[in-house]
Amino acid sequence: MGKFRNWLKSVPIVIKPLRFVYRKIKPDKSSVGYWIRKFISNRAIQVLQIGSNDGISGDTLNKLIKENSQWHVLFVEPVPDLFEKLERNYGSSKRFKFENAGINDDGSQQKFYRIGESAFEEIPDLSENYKQIGSFSREHVEKLSTTEIIKFIEELDVNCMSLEKLLEKHKIETLDLIQIDAEGYDWKILSQLDLKKHKPEMIIFESKNLREEEKEEAIKFLQEAYYIISMRQDYMCIRRDKLKRSGLGVLSSSLAN
Repeated sequence: MGKFRNWLKSVPIVIKPLRFVYRKIKPDKSSVGYWIRKFISNRAIQVLQIGSNDGISGDTLNKLIKENSQWHVLFVEPVPDLFEKLERNYGSSKRFKFENAGINDDGSQQKFYRIGESAFEEIPDLSENYKQIGSFSREHVEKLSTTEIIKFIEELDVNCMSLEKLLEKHKIETLDLIQIDAEGYDWKILSQLDLKKHKPEMIIFESKNLREEEKEEAIKFLQEAYYIISMRQDYMCIRRDKLKRSGLGVLSSSLAN
């Protein structure tokens, strides 16, 4: 086996197709994408993605959105230059809507912090992952940055709106899938969701940057209507009336509630 692995490394052109075949035979059941495909792909749904970035970098939904031509998606991204890339990357399809805004509870303009482009110009081989770091909390961005990078943190004024105003503006009454990636603000956004009015089949939000009390509040908020599953750095929540507990199988050991 060791010789075979060494041979693979010497022939990189072979690795990508082999990985593709392997994933078809043995899909990664620890990924959110696998379960989305299993439960809600191949049919018309309304998707809301908050914290879309450029639509490609580290994006769980990108391939799924392109695979499922019946999906209608509202993309939300507060940073203007990332928003422009997002629009270019997805194009002008009628099934896509875009909102250049952050989400807060009162719609006031808010400070947003991220690693500036000058960091990538001045620091050789700086990981592209730093381009995905952005938050309403400067403290959070500093926590994810090295001493060398902190001086490159820049402050932006971004326009915001409440979650309900966002849905009203785009005339969205039915939600099937919500993904939130807001670098520590996920619970603040999710807590605005009216679960009596909107009952998405699946909710995915980043949990790794939440405080323990926020995780507890999020679980309490959702647990009556949803199975809540810990998936790597996210919580994946599946509506109880859409899935019997016996059908969770491999997910049962990861239930957060």
